[in-house]
Amino acid sequence: MVKYLNCDCINSKCSAIVNQVNLSGNMDFHSGLEFSIRFPEMYRDYLQKFSQNELSMYESYVFQEDHISIINMICYDSYAFPTTLEAIEKSLKYFVKHYKEYHLTEVAFPLLGCDEDGLRMVSVLPIMEKYLKPLPIDCYICFDIEGASNLEMQMLNAFKEMDLDLLASELKLDEIQIASLKSEREHLIRFEDLYHISTIPAECYRKIYQYFYNGEYKKFDLFHQESLF
Repeated sequence: MVKYLNCDCINSKCSAIVNQVNLSGNMDFHSGLEFSIRFPEMYRDYLQKFSQNELSMYESYVFQEDHISIINMICYDSYAFPTTLEAIEKSLKYFVKHYKEYHLTEVAFPLLGCDEDGLRMVSVLPIMEKYLKPLPIDCYICFDIEGASNLEMQMLNAFKEMDLDLLASELKLDEIQIASLKSEREHLIRFEDLYHISTIPAECYRKIYQYFYNGEYKKFDLFHQESLF
């Protein structure tokens, strides 16, 4: 059975979520970067599988972390070679054949290949529906048009309210990076928009994301509150 959500997979609150991965040992791009930060044990396991040549194109496997089943679906070779409709279909065929082994009752999918890979929803959605509708579990397709919500909204608001010179000191950001953040932060709609600032490379974004995801900024809120008394 197929159902539809306006949020992204991570914010879907489903007990199983699909992460599109590649064969290059790299999870430093868009949603993959968020998965790697939020689920560090999964990321380490992925890197280990990559180093031991255990990853195969079109296959998927499950990893449990924080009571969530992360389905790593290998849809493409690397960021230099985006996925194709044929790859999406082969990946879904593999999932349909093996999903019972994952012991799922529900699973949230992104629109496969419709991010930076450049595939169009009008082409991808019918393929996903073809393979997922017959399954006797709830398959949620996430359109990711809701905007920031839940934890992401908290992180975004905290970033917009924080003294960025203090953030620069905490994370050792350079003058160009902090100037870019100051210039762009009022225009941010999603936290991931930071990643698209040209002066913020993947590792810098990773540091910023972890800082707010782990709530490290709150120590300064506490200091400020104590100083009032």
